[in-house]
Amino acid sequence: MQAVQATTELTAKQKIDLLAQENNLVHSHSQLDEIGATFSRLSDDEVELDRTQWLLIELNRAGILTGKDNTLLHAQYLQERDA
Repeated sequence: MQAVQATTELTAKQKIDLLAQENNLVHSHSQLDEIGATFSRLSDDEVELDRTQWLLIELNRAGILTGKDNTLLHAQYLQERDA
């Protein structure tokens, strides 16, 4: 597994994009993704993931990031996005 290096020069989005690019990862919806979206819709919960969040999922699925690094990077991304 690959740890995310602490740099102040890159945003979380840039780090995620770079990791995905370095590992030739792209997101394509799977049947499991569709089932999750259906469950969310049926529970009246609106969950809309953007491209960057889907890339984080792919990085996790591929074992590129540790669970801790994935969570920290996602939290940083959400903070920067919502700022």
